[in-house]
Amino acid sequence: MKFRQFAIKNVQRNYKAYLAYFLSSTFSILVFFLFAVNLFHPMIGESFTSGTVHLVLSAGEVAISIFSLLFILYSVGTFLKMRLAEFGLLTILGVTRKQLNRLISLENIIIGLAAMVTGIATGLFLSKYFLMFASVILEVPELEFYMPVKAILVTITCFLIIFVLISKLAPFAVRSKEIIELLKGNRKPKEPPKASIRLSIAGLILIAAGYIIVVLQMAFPFHLGVIGTLVSAGTYLFYSQLSVFTLMRLTSLPTLFFRKTNLLWISDLVYRMKDNARLLFVVTITCTVSFTTMAASFAVYQTVDEEYANSYPIPFNYSSYSSDVQRENNLSLISSKLDEEGLSYRTISVPFLEFDSDSRQKTAAISTQGYNRLAELLNREPLQLKSGEAIEVSIWTNKANSRLTIQENGKVHLGSNILRLIGVVQDNIFPEGLFGNLYVLNDSDFEKQDSVLNKGVYYGYSVPDWTEASTAAEKIRAQIKTDGNAFKYRSSPDWYQTDQLTYKLILFVGSFISIVFFIAAGSFIYFRFYTDVQEEKVKYRNLRKIGMTIREVKKIITVQLAILFFIPILLAALHSVFALQTLQRLISVSISSYASIILIFFLVAWSIYFLLLRSRYLRSLLEET
Repeated sequence: MKFRQFAIKNVQRNYKAYLAYFLSSTFSILVFFLFAVNLFHPMIGESFTSGTVHLVLSAGEVAISIFSLLFILYSVGTFLKMRLAEFGLLTILGVTRKQLNRLISLENIIIGLAAMVTGIATGLFLSKYFLMFASVILEVPELEFYMPVKAILVTITCFLIIFVLISKLAPFAVRSKEIIELLKGNRKPKEPPKASIRLSIAGLILIAAGYIIVVLQMAFPFHLGVIGTLVSAGTYLFYSQLSVFTLMRLTSLPTLFFRKTNLLWISDLVYRMKDNARLLFVVTITCTVSFTTMAASFAVYQTVDEEYANSYPIPFNYSSYSSDVQRENNLSLISSKLDEEGLSYRTISVPFLEFDSDSRQKTAAISTQGYNRLAELLNREPLQLKSGEAIEVSIWTNKANSRLTIQENGKVHLGSNILRLIGVVQDNIFPEGLFGNLYVLNDSDFEKQDSVLNKGVYYGYSVPDWTEASTAAEKIRAQIKTDGNAFKYRSSPDWYQTDQLTYKLILFVGSFISIVFFIAAGSFIYFRFYTDVQEEKVKYRNLRKIGMTIREVKKIITVQLAILFFIPILLAALHSVFALQTLQRLISVSISSYASIILIFFLVAWSIYFLLLRSRYLRSLLEET
């Protein structure tokens, strides 16, 4: 038998041992291929006029390929660990290190090619449904099925590189091990786990420090990187030290430790927690990225309309100065285009004053009467001011980092007058950033202001169906020539469709990558349990021999699995809540309800996965006990 035939026969005879590695590789190829089908779909280019789509999708494809490489590397590491004893036996029978390395490389190539064929074939079968899913997310006409030749070629090229790279790296996992180590495999006696109370406390402090920075909204250079480093380091110490230390402390509580079967699962869990600390850390970080990405992209997409409504309380805005000779023509143009599109609207005009200031955006003021007319249009509370008083109005949406505050005995200098600041209005009434600062004055004070830089009139067009006004906005924008010294024209529909498309893409790519990360996190745990199943079989067989019932064995296994399964997901959900707090500071609309929906969805999916894995794991363990 030639060496190549031996490798093929080896794969065929031990297909159960190779199955998990093969499935993980197939899953990675399937995900990459489905994403490539969308990336190269001919209608994507027709539906979207900018290159943003391909840029975002390409970035997502690169992220998936990098993650696939890491995922397959982890899978092959687990796979080789299961076979250490087999490699030791082959070495005793005369196989040289060079031949062993060649065998490992050859097996990886065989599995890789089989996974590539299976992944692409499955992808072709599922691509129609995937394109339907993409068309729903992107809200475009149904993307028709096509023969994705480019996607197939790119997938083959990318994963050929990955599998050749892995076939070169895989032998390093066993290259340094002696024969006796290989023969012992996973049956080496484990050293008693140790945990430091100082490192345990340090883990808690690091996580708490990251959370506190978020809650107190502390800002300093690279603060997001600092938060990520603190929480990641704290999470690792949580698993490697604190969890082990806590379980070891439980063993010193006789009333708890010696109650029913607690002794068995606590003693065993100490070792399993220590052995799996790195795995649980990886799963927690992976799930945190998955939750945060999905919740953030979903929340941002769902709030885009409300965010725009806050940024542009009145969708069509025209600010005219005394030098504006095109005023009548431009106002007539806006009205006519809105009429042409059959859009209903209400108009309002409010005089304003601009004062000189150091910034490019000037300080402006409007009268109480003008503000109250705008407030009535926007269904807001009216204001009442006495002579000499002023109220500041926010020029930005009501975001956490843009809230106005009023100082005691605050003064406002407008031209040559000094007014007493008696309050603030947090909700803006003009488009974001139209003025540098905005104040409301008593009507008589407004009329007698001197030292004014500019006098102007604001014209607003309130369109209830503003999300349908993109065509009218496009026609208006095409005919109004910008003249910043004479007038300023702004409309929310001008940017709405572009931003909505961007958010759709973020949602599509974000949700896809999140699901991939989530499935991978579950796979990490599955591989780990699958690796330990033979060792666990021996242990539970011995427990059955000394009189333990099947029910008691199932209870012990379920408790251990539940702890190892749900601690990472709950910790990841907690990390995500604080990570989303950072995003909330940038958005005026609350994202908590949308984020809660996503977190609940993931928790339900994780629970279903736990029940399936528990059932399969129990069946594997108890079939011979």
